[in-house]
Formats: sequence, C-alpha cells, structure tokens
Amino acid sequence: MTEPPGVPEILSALDGAASVLDVGCGSGRLAVELGARGAAVTGIDVSDGALAIARDRAARAGLAVRFMHADMTGPLPFADAEFAAGVSRLALMIAPDPVAVLRELARVVAPGGRIVTAVWARIEENAWFGEPRAAVAAALGPERAAFARVFGRLGEVDELVGLHLEAGLEAEGTVVRDALEPRSAAEHWRDLTGRIGHFTRLAAELTPAEEAAVVRELERRLGGGGAGGLRLGRSLVVVIARSPTPV
Repeated sequence: MTEPPGVPEILSALDGAASVLDVGCGSGRLAVELGARGAAVTGIDVSDGALAIARDRAARAGLAVRFMHADMTGPLPFADAEFAAGVSRLALMIAPDPVAVLRELARVVAPGGRIVTAVWARIEENAWFGEPRAAVAAALGPERAAFARVFGRLGEVDELVGLHLEAGLEAEGTVVRDALEPRSAAEHWRDLTGRIGHFTRLAAELTPAEEAAVVRELERRLGGGGAGGLRLGRSLVVVIARSPTPV
C-alpha cells in the first residue's frame, strides 16, 4: 500500500514546528508521525473510539502525543497563539462552516505560523473510492451507497484557497495525485473493506450474494486487472497557509 496522499507534503510544510495542533486527528496516524519528528503534538477529535486508537498508537511508538476530545466546529479549548502550527487532514470537508474552523485555527496558531489543510478532490478524480461506491449503487441500489456524502466537498483548489483567504489567512494550494495499483477489482474491494471504515461497515451488513454482486459490478466497471493490474487514481487538495501577522 502506498503512503496516504498529501502526508509527505504536510510533513514537509510543518517541518521544524515546535508544536502542532491536529484538528480532526482521527486515529492519530499523522499526529504520531509529527511527534516522531520532534513536534509537541495535540490532536483533537469528537470520536472517542478514534481517540482510543490514537492513544494506543502513540503509546506503541513511545511518544507523548496529547489527544483530547474536542469539537473543531466550536470554539477551540486553547489560548491565543498556543501552537506554532496547525493541521487538518480530511476533516475540514466535514465542517458545516469551514471558514469558522479556519478562523479558530488562525487564533490558536502563533502569528506567521503555518496552517496546512487537505481534503479529497472531487469524486471524479478519485476512482479508488468513487468506482466502488458506484458499484454498490448499481448492484444494491442508491440507498446502500448513501455514505461519505462529503467526499469531494471543497475539492477544488480555488474554492479551498478562497475559504482560507476569507478566514484571513495567506494561502496557496495544489493538487497531489497518486494511484493505487491492485491486481484486480476483487483485490481492491478486499482492501477497501479491510481498512476504510465506510466500506468495512457496509461489508459487515452484506450477504455473500450481495457482496458477490458488488464485486461483479466493480469488475465490470474496472476490468479484471490482468497481468498489469489496475491503476486507480487518488487526488487530494492541499493548502499551505499562514496565520496572519499583526500590522
């Protein structure tokens, strides 16, 4: 499995930051990696289950990363300029008011500090996720594929940069692209259902016949793979911004 897209760019942008707030940290993979590189990291999330995984991940790595239950969509429980930098990977697209989230990030990050955000690009640019979800809809009906509706929200560079500018940040954006290369549609389905929560939960509810129907539809959409396997694109929009400096 290739490294999650955007992670090298995020790590490079935050290199040297003494302290980092990870907003919507999930299971803590990025927070722990930042901690391993020497930053004092605080991760926040609303999922206690994800935070438990994150704490275990940090403990196994021997790192004192701090994880807290907090909602990024409300006032953050931190002082002004408490952190040298901030990051949010795959969380901003969930927020009802992403500009408010960015303003709070700007408040708790020291003037001139970097704020890095990343969201999935449009679903059309993410065949690795979009095609399996479409196969579920075709095989089982659209109601069974009504998950991850925010996937691709804010997924245009100009749109995401514009939100940062509205929040008072200086910002530049780019699209990071790579691809998954499973040997077949069936292998890709097994990978998704083994590690991507949306598909794991769906697969747990499927009968063997239903799952077989989904895989057949996915094979029809993607092809069997053959000797060369498949190439399924992934695209992520990454914005690197700076907290405003008082004039």
